[in-house]
Amino acid sequence: MSERKKYSQPFKPYARLMNIIGDQLITDKKVAVIEVVKNSYDADAENVQVRFFNLKNYGLGYLPENEQPYIEIEDDGDGMTLEIIEKVWLRPATPSKYEKKVRKQNETKKGRIIQGEKGIGRFAIHKLGEKIELFTKSKDHNEVKLEMDFTEFNPEKVDLFNQPTNIDFKLLEQVDNTWYENPTPEVIKKEKGTLIRISHLREHWKESDFEELYKSIQRLIPPVDENAKKLGIDFKQDFDIEIYKDDDIYSSEDATTFKDVIERAQYKMIGTVSEKGILSFEYESKAPQRAIQKTINLFDLEELDRNGYDLYAIKKGFKNSKGLSCGEFKFSFYAFDLNKPDKLLITPAIKSFVKDNFVFVLRDGVRVYPYGEKGIDWLNLDKLRSTVRAGQFISYNDLTGFVYISQKDNPKLKDASNRQGIMNVDGALDDFQNLVTAVTEILNIESKIDKQKLEIKKRTYRESNDVVSKSFNSLKTSLEKINDREVLEKANSFLKTVENHNNLIKERMLTVEDLAGLGMAVEKASHDALTILSKMRGNIRDFKVKAQKSNYRNEELIDLLSELDENLNFVYDEMQVIQPLFKNQRKAIQDISIYESIEKVLKYFRRDINGKINVRVIKDNDIKVKTNTGLVLQILINLLDNAIYWVNRNETKGKEIILKLNTKENTLIIADSGSGIREDAAPFVFDEFFSLKSDGRGLGLYIVKEILLRINGEIFVLEQEKDKLLSGANFIIKFNQEL
Repeated sequence: MSERKKYSQPFKPYARLMNIIGDQLITDKKVAVIEVVKNSYDADAENVQVRFFNLKNYGLGYLPENEQPYIEIEDDGDGMTLEIIEKVWLRPATPSKYEKKVRKQNETKKGRIIQGEKGIGRFAIHKLGEKIELFTKSKDHNEVKLEMDFTEFNPEKVDLFNQPTNIDFKLLEQVDNTWYENPTPEVIKKEKGTLIRISHLREHWKESDFEELYKSIQRLIPPVDENAKKLGIDFKQDFDIEIYKDDDIYSSEDATTFKDVIERAQYKMIGTVSEKGILSFEYESKAPQRAIQKTINLFDLEELDRNGYDLYAIKKGFKNSKGLSCGEFKFSFYAFDLNKPDKLLITPAIKSFVKDNFVFVLRDGVRVYPYGEKGIDWLNLDKLRSTVRAGQFISYNDLTGFVYISQKDNPKLKDASNRQGIMNVDGALDDFQNLVTAVTEILNIESKIDKQKLEIKKRTYRESNDVVSKSFNSLKTSLEKINDREVLEKANSFLKTVENHNNLIKERMLTVEDLAGLGMAVEKASHDALTILSKMRGNIRDFKVKAQKSNYRNEELIDLLSELDENLNFVYDEMQVIQPLFKNQRKAIQDISIYESIEKVLKYFRRDINGKINVRVIKDNDIKVKTNTGLVLQILINLLDNAIYWVNRNETKGKEIILKLNTKENTLIIADSGSGIREDAAPFVFDEFFSLKSDGRGLGLYIVKEILLRINGEIFVLEQEKDKLLSGANFIIKFNQEL
């Protein structure tokens, strides 16, 4: 038996590996510049200049070397000694910064948190160009000049149009880098700093690239945010970056800044989410003016329901709320309604800025790329709006702001090696995204309430006659004083015309309300009817196949006919309920039994109720109202439809609805076990177009109130706990005695 032999050999990578990493690990030339600038930040630099020269000559290889395009990145940071060059800079993936973090020594002398960790940020230089000269000087040390020619690492890059037949690919260990010690500084005239000169550029820089780079650099360090200071977020503004094209400083024509956006935001929300999912936040709306403060456990579904927060990201996003791995984070969000902008607040420049800047992630005061970039919807808000419910989530275009994380509180939210986002270590990124999305859902709910309040103010119509009359009486008094009879008569004629017009509009509004109520009822009935008819057609087709083969039993035929009869009865009953809603059926005024109407409507909703919701009807006797059946049915259909919707949305409690008739008080209470009506929303629930449903029209309760006014009735929200029958929404209808 032969003896097994053991061999070993270390990896011997080819030198071209350096180019492959530089070209592919850093995927974008603008990101490459940002990564080099981050190294300046870690070196405690206060000023960085990114300078571009001779870019107009890109591609003109016949020009002399001094006219070829090149880039310089210079800072006044701590610089590097020759020892650091040898033992750190020329050793990619050096653990020096990582070891400092492990030892909790990850702060610079200025108190900055070191951003780098993997020791590969220097590959960003290789993304920019083939030849590099690095000049660096540390305090009390000589200047060091390092030369690197990446065409030596990868000879196929030397001349793409005249390739030699036998390319000499060297191993990495065979390519040397050259450095010099300059006792008399050649470039660094200050006591310390670094300059990197990059030539033989890999890509052309267009004007749009400068615009994007400028914006990215402006966003690298967060702006002064007075709101975030309340959270303890107050980063030092001691890092300045300038861009030059040849000898001219570059600045964008777009002067809009985050400071402008923060000041003009229609809706603001700042707060903290703890490592256990406890959300503490402040919310503020500019119009209408409203401010609230709350602390909520995002994983307590009952508490969320009490506050009117039905959060998709919590109910569907998390499989297990125990042991969140992302850690605590803070946020400051600024939201707008760009579809209906407040023109006093939102200029075209502000609108454009918000659309171009989403939610940024900042780690220890420095931006994590690419979060916040235009087109990077990292919370998938627009996707959720299209696949779940549009009204559930705020639009990606309407939101900007910052999420603040740190190496200390969020150790698992690590940068990906290619600097394109955060790694999903133990699901930490999933947890983080779900929690941030949940916060934006709450912002959306609160801002939606304020948007609807504002819309209601704008649409107020019903008091227009009173307003016109008051204005006219004031005018009339003035005219009588000057005794101008002719003008007074014309004014009277004008007033009569306005009153006639308003009365006509009022009649049309009544017709619109009737049609809206009918439309909602028909919509449901047609959906149910089509579902049943589709099922009937399928059953008939199946039976037809059996009949053609004479392969059926009489019992099967009887079962089919019984099922068809039952389904047709259901459709017939639904049509029976809808029929009185039509206008021509509303002429007959008679005593309508509220109890019998309740039974009809419960039958109408039986597919939604039977076996799913416990519905109880409590009565001491019946209530009769002199009106027509259609109006009463419309009231009950709207109220039951609402109750069923909110009961089904509440997944934490038993599903229950109670209807209670009190003949002594002439009242009907309809109560459900849903999430209830928020105190700040209660005054508006009967206003047209106000809805807390994600896809609601805001007409149901408004129509109920208007119909009750027609038949001398009233409806209110029961807000006192002692008066409520169930924990959710409780409405009481008062059928007043005939006048």
